[in-house]
Amino acid sequence: MNRKIKIIRDLFFVIGTLVLIWMVYRVGFDTIWDNIKSTGWWFFAIIGVWAFVYSFNGLSFHVILRGSNGAGKVSLLRKIKLMISGFAINSMTPIGLLGGEPYKIIELKQDLGIDQATSGILLSTMMHFLAHFIFWMASVPIFIFVVPVIPLGIKILLWGVVLGALLLTYWAFTVFRKGLIHQALSVASQIPFVKKKVRVYRAEHAERIAVMDNLMSELYTNRKKDFFLALSCEVIARFLSSVEIMFMAIPIGYSLSFFDSVIVAAFSSLFANILFFSPMQLGTREGGFGIAFSMLTIPLGVGVYVGLITRIREMFWIMVGVILMRIKPSKNV
Repeated sequence: MNRKIKIIRDLFFVIGTLVLIWMVYRVGFDTIWDNIKSTGWWFFAIIGVWAFVYSFNGLSFHVILRGSNGAGKVSLLRKIKLMISGFAINSMTPIGLLGGEPYKIIELKQDLGIDQATSGILLSTMMHFLAHFIFWMASVPIFIFVVPVIPLGIKILLWGVVLGALLLTYWAFTVFRKGLIHQALSVASQIPFVKKKVRVYRAEHAERIAVMDNLMSELYTNRKKDFFLALSCEVIARFLSSVEIMFMAIPIGYSLSFFDSVIVAAFSSLFANILFFSPMQLGTREGGFGIAFSMLTIPLGVGVYVGLITRIREMFWIMVGVILMRIKPSKNV
């Protein structure tokens, strides 16, 4: 194994372990244990939901990469492993994607090459974002169907979310058609203090930038079936993740429908992404839960409980992701 990769992997492992210990300390081990006991056997169902979610994320990534040079060296199981570890790192990063995506690129560059690994990870990330946009757009009519009386202010907010998601979806498709790197550097070249360096970099690496953007656009341009299959896997994962909220409500005597759960998941996800700079999304997701449950006329205490169990579930999968960093990939796994 390349020594630099080993050092980076060890560094992520140490940071992940320390952050996980801090999270457990902050919430309190007694609080965590008491809530797991109150959830009972349903806690295993909640954990299990995310095993399926990550599997669909990994399957989407698998579809994106198939046909690429060296893709046969990276199994589906290893892709799922990288998804879990990558999301664990992102959950611990104050600004998402600053850790998980570079980590996955580093892990894959020996098998795929740096250009193919980078373009594949960027495509997977954009597909994940696009699935979020579709999820938010689909949640608004569900909300209107489930909640008969909606204040005007909330309606305006909801349609604003739909409009924003539509615009973001349009932007995502331009990225899939043309690539991301040239567009990103074009925007960066207008930013004060860095624009000169960005323009020099873009001029010096124009050929490589074109190659990587072509690798990204190839999926949408020449492999549309794979494109929509990968997108479908990500959208399924988004809706499947809502099932955990149904499972969380059962132990405390509340029966939520799947549509109720989608609304709650959509609002909590929306708030967490708007306030993306919050470390581990502390407080943002809970705020989304509180607003969503109040609109469904469900006691705030249920939202507090669901928010805490969600945080504990996240800790569990962060722990799994950190442990998986220590498992060295073989040629077949």
